[in-house]
Amino acid sequence: MFFIDLLVALVVALLMTAIFVAGFRSRGPWGVWWVFLLVVFMAAWAGGAWITPFGPTLFDAYWLPVLVAGFFFALLLVAAAPPAPPRTRAETIAEARAEEETAVVFGVFLWVLLIGLALTIVLAYV
Repeated sequence: MFFIDLLVALVVALLMTAIFVAGFRSRGPWGVWWVFLLVVFMAAWAGGAWITPFGPTLFDAYWLPVLVAGFFFALLLVAAAPPAPPRTRAETIAEARAEEETAVVFGVFLWVLLIGLALTIVLAYV
């Protein structure tokens, strides 16, 4: 069951990443597609493990909760990263410093989120 859940979550994460990165040109707040894939994968897996199973099965695994969790988490990530406005003038030092602070905050948020999702997945199978 563990490996089937992992594979279903991976397929859902790949699907969501393809839709949002290629289709909508959004990569979430981190700006790279593989971080978006990793976060959606772990969120879909954790959501699928904790949501009450419903819907059809595939190889004795319920795939609809994983799909729902992955979709909603991908939407949250895309909503957290509004499109960047085009730059028309040279950046000032204050703007560069503000962007660095934002990157640090999102980096800390990423690690807290990944650790929390990993703990959620582990607790679901223990």
